[in-house]
Amino acid sequence: MVDFLLHTGYSARMARVKGSRNADYEKERRRLLEAVRVRLLEADGAQASFRQLAEVAGVSVATLRHYFGSREALLAEVMVDMHRLGMPRLLSVALEVEGPVRESLRWFLQSLSKGWRVGSVGAVHAFGLTAGMGHELLGPVYVKELLEPTLQAAEARLSRHIADGELRHCDVRHAALELVCPVVLGLLHQVQLSGASCRPLDVERFLEDHLETFLRAYAVSPATG
Repeated sequence: MVDFLLHTGYSARMARVKGSRNADYEKERRRLLEAVRVRLLEADGAQASFRQLAEVAGVSVATLRHYFGSREALLAEVMVDMHRLGMPRLLSVALEVEGPVRESLRWFLQSLSKGWRVGSVGAVHAFGLTAGMGHELLGPVYVKELLEPTLQAAEARLSRHIADGELRHCDVRHAALELVCPVVLGLLHQVQLSGASCRPLDVERFLEDHLETFLRAYAVSPATG
């Protein structure tokens, strides 16, 4: 009976008014999210069990369940948190660097590539894809919190160039997919799937060729710069 009460958090709830939270509840929840996020961004992180995630966070399974409910709910919350942490960078990718369309889109693609290979962008998407593929809860959360924000950053940049008359009017969502998806596939191929060891790709050259192809399809007039 004691174990059951501890597992359900009954003793903790008895110490406070029903519906209220300890003063340190949110602080501890944030700490747990940060600890779990570091583990999930490792190469095999998406396969970590709930028990392994609890161990990494330095708490019991019962405590982790008290804060997040289930493994799926925890992973979904981590994706939401990754979105929050990535928003400043996404806004930068969407809005920074004015100038001619070629210069602007080159910067966008190079920023995506650098963030993927040097920063945590690749690890974030690899985790989201692995956890979300075929999963009715986590798949849509990955799309909403991580994949779509990246595509929407591209849409925002393309929309500006359409408004400036540099790109033809089009379905901007389709254009964003055409701009981003080949690069994401190429980076997954080279980095997360270790394609660089068996089928290396000159990523910088690929980005330039891809940009030229995109501009031939969408530029109003030959873009220079």
